[in-house]
Amino acid sequence: MIEASLCHIIGKNGLLLKKASRGISRGKWNAPGGKLEPDEDALTGAKREVYEETGLRVSRLVNHGTVRYFMNGTKALHTRAQIYSTRTFVGAPRSTDEGRVKWFHVDQIPFEKMWDDDKYWFGLMLGGSRFNADFFYSRDNERVINFRLDLRG
Repeated sequence: MIEASLCHIIGKNGLLLKKASRGISRGKWNAPGGKLEPDEDALTGAKREVYEETGLRVSRLVNHGTVRYFMNGTKALHTRAQIYSTRTFVGAPRSTDEGRVKWFHVDQIPFEKMWDDDKYWFGLMLGGSRFNADFFYSRDNERVINFRLDLRG
């Protein structure tokens, strides 16, 4: 199982997303993030991944909760990700070999070019809610075939 973290960067220009150039997310727009290093906690991993993938230094991260991914049409846990967001960052975003970064207005999020589960919880994250979720993907990992989403207090 993969332990990961994602950090959504919310700025005056909207939401910063990265179009992945490699890995399981290749070709998809997503928040900066990725696998945790051995003995790395999720918060530290989120900050590291944002810096590596965008050049931004982030702080004051909000932990929205845990999303668990069951891929390839199976019931085996594939990835457990901590979902963060922040409005506090320093620097100018830059693309890297991990992918191109781009600001999107919150009314123009490219859901059709993102992971299918994002449409279920993105609004909750943007609104500052806390939640946990499980998403079960089809065999080809293109669509969610079942899910559970629980709001937290």
